[in-house]
Amino acid sequence: MKRCRCLTLVMMFLAAGPGWAGPPNEAAGLSLSSEEQAILDLTNQARAKENLSPLKPNAVLFKVARAHAANMAAKGEMKHELDGKNPAQRVEAAGYDYGEVGENIAFSDGLEIAKVFAGWMDSPHHRENILKEPFQDIGIGVARNPKGEVYYTQVFGKQRKKS
Repeated sequence: MKRCRCLTLVMMFLAAGPGWAGPPNEAAGLSLSSEEQAILDLTNQARAKENLSPLKPNAVLFKVARAHAANMAAKGEMKHELDGKNPAQRVEAAGYDYGEVGENIAFSDGLEIAKVFAGWMDSPHHRENILKEPFQDIGIGVARNPKGEVYYTQVFGKQRKKS
């Protein structure tokens, strides 16, 4: 029987004062796997149904999401905090100057992407991240371990306003 487990984390940090702006909010040269593209499309379709702006792929957030999915797959653990770092610490260390950040993670032993995404949408906390109006950017990671288990990460962000 195929199964999926999902966890969500929302962290909100309101920036006080000026901060380093970090890299530009672009995904120049970013190449998405078919699975990442499917998750991006499903996410933005869900947002469109709620009259929300689409999330833009952000190269820094993709790097963070891919690394976290790979780390979870390598460790065989589905956790928001690994190696002593939470999502906010990971995105900050990668150079994304955030005002808000959120993360959805999931584990599957072979479900189709659409079913994993449906699991997120059926969960109030995951759905909240996907449909959170302030979020503007997204990063997605999908990784498999040698047992064929699949780990998914969505990282959502809104960059800090420059003052």
